[in-house]
Amino acid sequence: MNTEGYKNVIIGSGEGGKYLAWDLAHAGEQTMVVERRWIGGSCPNINCLPAKNEIWSAKVADLVHHANAFGVTTGPVSTDMAGVRRRKREMVEALVAIHFEKYKATGAQLVMGTAKFIGIRTLEVSLNDGGARTIVGERIFLNLGTHGSIPPVPGLRECGPLTNIEVLELDRLPEHLIVIGGGYVGLEFAQAYRRFGSRVTILQRDSHLLVNQDQDVSDELRRILSAEGIETITSAEIVNVKGRSGTEVSLVVRTPQGERTVLGSDVLVATGRTPNTTGIGLEVAGVELRQGGWIHVNDRLETTAPNTWAIGECAGSPQFTHASLDDFQH
Repeated sequence: MNTEGYKNVIIGSGEGGKYLAWDLAHAGEQTMVVERRWIGGSCPNINCLPAKNEIWSAKVADLVHHANAFGVTTGPVSTDMAGVRRRKREMVEALVAIHFEKYKATGAQLVMGTAKFIGIRTLEVSLNDGGARTIVGERIFLNLGTHGSIPPVPGLRECGPLTNIEVLELDRLPEHLIVIGGGYVGLEFAQAYRRFGSRVTILQRDSHLLVNQDQDVSDELRRILSAEGIETITSAEIVNVKGRSGTEVSLVVRTPQGERTVLGSDVLVATGRTPNTTGIGLEVAGVELRQGGWIHVNDRLETTAPNTWAIGECAGSPQFTHASLDDFQH
């Protein structure tokens, strides 16, 4: 197999990676981006923007349900989740098209495939449409991102729970959605699906929601969610899960008040993120990891491998799109 050389090779097309690629290519430097699936990263495809798109649909549903309070009379109201999904998909397709145009305009090469290190700054890329390429980069930039974590609770993974990816692709309304996790992602989906018409229960391991925020903020948010009909169970340790998400599930939960069983139709897991750093040969490349699988970098985002940098959340940066963009800018 022939080996191809590139000045810059960026693995992952998330926020920091894509802007870095466009900037380098626009400056005349030979630049390749290898992306497995999400062109533009998670934000325009499976996280920030599509989530806000569906949250806005939920806001409209909420306004219609409370129309009488504004002096507006409506008829029967129901949520068409297939329509909600269609609106979200149309937005995502338009955003991906914009990204394609940006690659074309700047000259950065986008390769769809899975990269794995087979040596220092040397990659084997298994192409999505078949075949493989061997790439050597003078400079390597790791923009690997993260994926939703599934806690090691007996039966949880086996029940086929939803994550942020699957919940945004629902074309049906869950009868009773059980949300595991009281962080901002879990809470925004909990509120949205309650407004769409689902019963919703939040299970939070810690003593209050949004554990990194002040207690009074958490208390007020819990009051707001409760007023919308959302049940919240805090200090909840999930003992086991039985059944299948999408049909019927039961969760045995241990609380300070004793054990109880929570029954529902669907489970959404929103308990944090895991870096996409396993199985791609980082040890072969000389890239060291910190506890939890995060890439070890210095204050210049240099890894332990020569001419290799990491940007975005895989390097331990805050898990926000603007933080990844800031990594590129600095």
